[in-house]
Amino acid sequence: MLAGMRRLLALPLILGLTGCPPPPFPEDRLPVYEERPVEASFDQSFDKVWDESLVVFGDQYPLDRIEKSEGKFTTEWVVGVSDYIFNQFGGTRIPEKIRYRMTIEIGEAKGRTRVVVRNREQVEKDIISANLTFTGSIYEWLDVPSSCRKERDALESLSRRLERGDRRRAQLDLSQ
Repeated sequence: MLAGMRRLLALPLILGLTGCPPPPFPEDRLPVYEERPVEASFDQSFDKVWDESLVVFGDQYPLDRIEKSEGKFTTEWVVGVSDYIFNQFGGTRIPEKIRYRMTIEIGEAKGRTRVVVRNREQVEKDIISANLTFTGSIYEWLDVPSSCRKERDALESLSRRLERGDRRRAQLDLSQ
């Protein structure tokens, strides 16, 4: 009976020592990073779409490089929080710190002006929890896929702004 009692008392200790490893970070299960563009096309001239795009994106993000001859501009790195990656502490979900930079390309195709938005999004991880090699910094930015929410919101703002002067509806391709 005494031996049975010892086994019964030892069971929680054994279970505690062989407990489950911590769950992986949510982004560990995400597909490999790839740029997923969100596109829209408008029945407006290139110059009109270019100007309005600079206003819409410039109001929301600091702009970095602007090259009208190439039909391309980029935002600076913007620090924010993720739409879908969370730290989970005691039943709470705290959004992970991210940074992102958008590249906007504007060109003409099939009689319409096409806007393509690509968002490079990164999450900040410490080298220990992310199992990385030390390269001189404790924290590193790792590429993760964008949820496309920010790109879609910006294109919808651009669409509304362009529709004020033209009643023809813009075609947003948000199926990506």
